[in-house]
Amino acid sequence: MYSFKRLLQVTFLLFTSLTLAIIPWIPSLLIENIVNYTIVGLFILAGYLAYLLVKKLYENNKKKNLYITAMYSFLLFTYMGLFAIFQIGVSLSKGEYMQTYTYGKSTFYTYKTDNGETEVSMKEGSLPIRSLPIATSFYMPIILEKKENYLYALGEGVNEKVYDFKNNISITNIINKEKND
Repeated sequence: MYSFKRLLQVTFLLFTSLTLAIIPWIPSLLIENIVNYTIVGLFILAGYLAYLLVKKLYENNKKKNLYITAMYSFLLFTYMGLFAIFQIGVSLSKGEYMQTYTYGKSTFYTYKTDNGETEVSMKEGSLPIRSLPIATSFYMPIILEKKENYLYALGEGVNEKVYDFKNNISITNIINKEKND
């Protein structure tokens, strides 16, 4: 029962660190540092719990076989390593921050994705996270500009409505809603 409990604790810490890596945080050096230090701390704590688990298994083993203890250690740290690889993959799939635009109470961010697209997302309420992309598939640098009640993405050959300030909704949501009706 002790082993199962410790393994669940290690898994919980690793899932928590993976969740922190997946959440799209706003581009803030303070928040990024807090999240990154928390992820490292969770991994260190998970490693310590894995050490306690292996130590307890070794002490409970009547023959004190070093090979079995080494196998437990190898399996636990391989398990932790897989979570680390998943986190690296998640981190590499995130876009590169380009610029912040603020219009009244709304804050928008532009990111460059791995495949060369520029995506636009906005800050979610009072939480320090950003929304899913509200506009994407701009294959060149764009700037955001407010005209009347709309936010436009402007670039070379691009003049596209992105957000409706009057209704506080992205244009892609309006288009998708009209298609479903």
